[in-house]
Order: sequence, then structure tokens, then C-alpha cells
Amino acid sequence: MTRFRKVFLRDSLNRSTHLAGFGKHPAWDDHIDDLGLTTETLVIVRRILYSEGIASQVSSGAWSRLEGNGQALVFDHRFVWSREAQSVVGGIWASSDGKGRAHFPMIVCLQIGMNGRHALRSFLTSLEDLGGLCKKAKGQQEFRDAFTKAEHKLASNTRPDSESGFQFFNLTEEREQEIMNGMIALSEGLGKHRRVGARRGAGSAHIRLPAISSRPKESLEFWIGYVETQLDFHLPCLAIASTSPGPIDVIAGEPEADDFFCLRAAETRLPLTSTGDERPADVRLQAKVYLRSYGLESF
Repeated sequence: MTRFRKVFLRDSLNRSTHLAGFGKHPAWDDHIDDLGLTTETLVIVRRILYSEGIASQVSSGAWSRLEGNGQALVFDHRFVWSREAQSVVGGIWASSDGKGRAHFPMIVCLQIGMNGRHALRSFLTSLEDLGGLCKKAKGQQEFRDAFTKAEHKLASNTRPDSESGFQFFNLTEEREQEIMNGMIALSEGLGKHRRVGARRGAGSAHIRLPAISSRPKESLEFWIGYVETQLDFHLPCLAIASTSPGPIDVIAGEPEADDFFCLRAAETRLPLTSTGDERPADVRLQAKVYLRSYGLESF
């Protein structure tokens, strides 16, 4: 078993929240002095997402080629990385360092002992507010002060955001079918990784899915919630949504550096994951039941 599979999202949190920040900001001439990397999981998040994932795409020029072709998304993403009853919720914002280099983003994230769906509902709005304050900060101390204030708020109130659900507008039959296809593709991807990737002890499965809403929080809730219905899937799953209209990316297992190409790849460059020819009746039934729970289907 790899170290990632053994320890990631397995920290002893004792009902506490752990806030972390890293990346680029104009107040620093290079990378931000890492803040709040107090658990092994958060250290791993920084390494896999930033030091290996984003850095590899920057150094390879992969995103520069997308920009040249008009197929690049800007850094403005929200994500949730969950494993059963523990999650990391985070935001990724376009930024630059004090020397004007803008290839790397700023990232703020929080680890909490909740499943992904509840962690999003409880913390994403507060995290977005913190991200906004950090982006506006004129100096390192102002940045740190915003961070410290947020940490104190979280320490005194572990459920700061609304737990209320959300409503969807009526969907066209074509849109319903697209979502159904996405749910089937996700089930197929998780199933294949469970059978093959888990047996090999490493690797990941990347599935690109349609957005459910124009608001990333709602799309992330929907898709990570569906992952959590796969009760025999115990590996970490990362779901990423851009604030621009576009798809949702789910990465199951231990991400590889190339998996993060999706961060800036528009759907014209990286299309939705297609489904196989066979669609088992039990998978279709499970998808229909889940859609009905959100008021999203009219079968």
C-alpha cells in the first residue's frame, strides 16, 4: 500500500479544523511562506496539487499551448477532496508573485472531519471569503492577519455556513440525459479503478462530467455526493469545478501530475468522459434514484 493510500485523509483531527495557504501572492517575491500545513494530509495536498501537479503543467508548457489556441480556463476553481468522513475543501485563484510572474495560482484550503458534501455546505462560502481577503491583501502581514482571523472564527464555530439545500430549474430531456450519462461514466470509472487500480496499489482514474449548476458549489455537492453513494469505494476522490461555465473533474485514487491538465483545459480540448456500450440496469436505477433525490429527473 502506498503512503498516500495509508495516511491521506486519515489524520486524527479531534473535531478541529485545519486551514492552509500556499502558492503565489504579490506580497512575496516567490512562493508564499506556507501557512497552516499542520497535518500530513495538507502537506500531501500541497505536494500533489501544487508542487507536482500544477508545477508539471507549467514547466511542460501544456497550458501555454492551450492559451495560444484559446482553449485555456483561468485559475478560479473550487475543489473538495474527500474520503469517507474526512475532507479538504479549497479554492484556487489566479495570482502572481512580487516580480509579476503569473504562472502559478494562490490556494487556500481547509481540512475537516466531515464527508465531502457536508464539508462543502458548511465551509466553502467562508473559504471563498478568506480567499477574497487574501487576494486583496497589500502585504504579507495583512495576508497573515486575514488567515489568523479566519482560523479563530473556525475554532469558535465549526459550522459557519448555511446547511440549507438548493433547488434546480427544470432541465431539458437532452440535459437530463447528459447528466445520466455522466453518472454512468462515473460509476464505470470508479468500478474500473476499484478492480484494476486498487489491485495494483497506485494510480488514478480521471472522469470529466457535466456541470449541474452555474454555481460550482452545487455541482461539486452533486457529484461528490454521488461518489459517496458508492459505499464500497474507500479511496480518496478529488472533485474540481471552475467558476466559469464548464465541466467538473473527478480524480479517484492517487492523482498523477498529468491529471491536473484538466484545471485549465476547456471542454473543447478535453471533452466529457464517454460511457461504455453496456449500461447495467442496477447502475441506471441508482442514477435515477439519485437524480430524483435532487428533483432533477422526470422519469
